[in-house]
Amino acid sequence: MLEPGAQVGEYVIVRRVAVGGSSDVYQARCLAHGSWAAVKMLTLKASLQKEVVARFLNEAQTLQQLQHPHLVKVLALGDVPGDGAPFLVLEWLPRSLHDLLEERGGRLSLEDSVRVLGQLARVLLYLHERGVIHRDVKPENVLVAHPDAGALEVRLTDLGLARRVLEAGAPVTDLHVSTARDALLGTGEYMAPEQWASPKGVDAKVDVYALGALGFHLLAGAPPFVAETHSGLQYQHVVKPPPLSRLEGVAPEGLRSLLGAMLAKVAGGRPSMAEVLRSLDALAN
Repeated sequence: MLEPGAQVGEYVIVRRVAVGGSSDVYQARCLAHGSWAAVKMLTLKASLQKEVVARFLNEAQTLQQLQHPHLVKVLALGDVPGDGAPFLVLEWLPRSLHDLLEERGGRLSLEDSVRVLGQLARVLLYLHERGVIHRDVKPENVLVAHPDAGALEVRLTDLGLARRVLEAGAPVTDLHVSTARDALLGTGEYMAPEQWASPKGVDAKVDVYALGALGFHLLAGAPPFVAETHSGLQYQHVVKPPPLSRLEGVAPEGLRSLLGAMLAKVAGGRPSMAEVLRSLDALAN
């Protein structure tokens, strides 16, 4: 754990703001400009695990290579002197979509929901076109840049589970980071049926499904499927149809139909992210 006043590169730690399974996030101030930033750093235990370090560096390098208005911005990447733990400096956006939902009673207005979904579809399409699958789209991984109703702006973050699709002729080093064969990769409430069975063998349609589950959550106040156990969640995602009746009176028929298609059990039955974006743009207009 970094103490307040500790220096990481050109940034001074102010306080720890989030604790994760393998990394912590700190609020920091830039020595040169006085601006705020978020420092994400692996814990000491995690930094000793080669696979975790590789996934962390994969996220950092992917973010450095990509720039989009709705993707969180990377400011710096480095290692802490002494123990060598890697750190990633990101733009300071302290509120997540999860936080915003809690502030607004668990759901967003129809206008804001369509706006957020459109922004996320746009950045996910940008990633897909560059061979990157996010695999963990959820409210906690969406940061709020501007919270005002009717002008809500968000940024997608946390590419720690992102998978790089190997393109024809690309070097082997472009493959996604290896993980344990049976490890679940993702967050249960937003995971597509095929992601439960084969987390490493998925394509971009898992992000379509997750965005559909997120959209359902924004409108209904909860994800389409909720259970106390992973097995319970898996059963519902694999077997049960999405409860679209919960959206009646909340979302127009066109949006309900779109979310239903995005939540199709078979990946081939879902629209592409480009098709999702076109439908959302039509609904917004």
